[in-house]
This record gives sequence, C-alpha cells and structure tokens, in this order.
Amino acid sequence: MYFKAVPGATLILTLSPPPARHVIDAAFNRQVHGKQLAGLHSFANISGETRPENNRILSAVAEDNLKRLMYEIASRSSKLTPSGLLLSVLQQDSEVRLAAYRVITGLVARPWCLMEVCSKQDVINKVTDPSTESTKGGMEAKYKCCKAIYEAFSVRYSSNPAFSGIAAKLQEAVDRGPYLTRKNRESQPAVMTADRL
Repeated sequence: MYFKAVPGATLILTLSPPPARHVIDAAFNRQVHGKQLAGLHSFANISGETRPENNRILSAVAEDNLKRLMYEIASRSSKLTPSGLLLSVLQQDSEVRLAAYRVITGLVARPWCLMEVCSKQDVINKVTDPSTESTKGGMEAKYKCCKAIYEAFSVRYSSNPAFSGIAAKLQEAVDRGPYLTRKNRESQPAVMTADRL
C-alpha cells in the first residue's frame, strides 16, 4: 500500500469539514485569552509563517478553503472583513500582537490577503509604528511581518502609484530594522552637562 505525504496544513484545510475552521475561530475569539493565543499561533503555522517563503502557498483546494474560512469568519464577526479581524488582534496585548504578526507574515504570501492588509491603512500603521513593541521577540516578529508585507507588496503593487504611500511606509519600517537602530545612527550623549548660572 502506498501513501502520499500530505503537508499538515493542507490536510487540515482540505478535510471535510476542515478542522482549520476551529483554529481560525479560536484565533479571532477574544473571549478566552489562552485559547485565542493558541489559535493565533496555530493559524500562523497553517498560513506558512514557519515554512520557507517559496513554500507558503498550499494546494489550490487548501488555499480556496483558507480564503473561504477567513471571509466566512469575518462576515460573522463585527469586523466584517479579514483586514478588520487582523486589525482587531493587532490592537490587543503584546502576546496577541506577536502571534498576529506571525499570522500576517504567513498570510500575505496570498494576493487576496495582501490586498486586505494594504487596503486597511490602520493595519499598515500598526505594523509600521516603531513605538508599538518594546520586547526583543515583539520587535523581531513585527520586523519579519513588515518585511514579508514589503516583499510581497514589491512583487505585486510597487508600480501602482495609488500605493506609493504604503510602499514608502513599509520601506522605512524595513530600513529601520528590528531594533530601530538603522535610522538613528548618530551617537547621543548619555549624560547632559548642567547649565551654569
């Protein structure tokens, strides 16, 4: 007997009914913090955040189901769109934001999700805001997210003048680096001298 290996993400998106529905539901359910956090990290793995960039897209059936599930869950929420759902998790505490950055990093490899992210200026503002994160893990996850959006954006929309503001904002965030060091290279005095009378 011969069994064909199927990636786990493809499997849970193509079974009927897809078990991924429960993961995505949990990811955007604010009622139970721990359940939401686990859902977001699981959804990040499904979306491909941990896979190489050239291997994030799954089979056509799995991708169709992923898109359908995101839009279904969004339509049943008060947010109405996937970009609204993503913004809602970016507005929560640092643990949830870190998981949200991971989800977005994986999802933006898909043109439909990249358009959702780029069409919601508030999402772009959140992921490019240099003052949002203060922990090493948060800064690194946010940088990886900005870089993934910027790279996907550059391939698809860089020549569109309607998106020039978004492109500049993403480029600036990527140029700053994860620890915001590249922009401010001038040395700053650590101690100021007292003013004399």
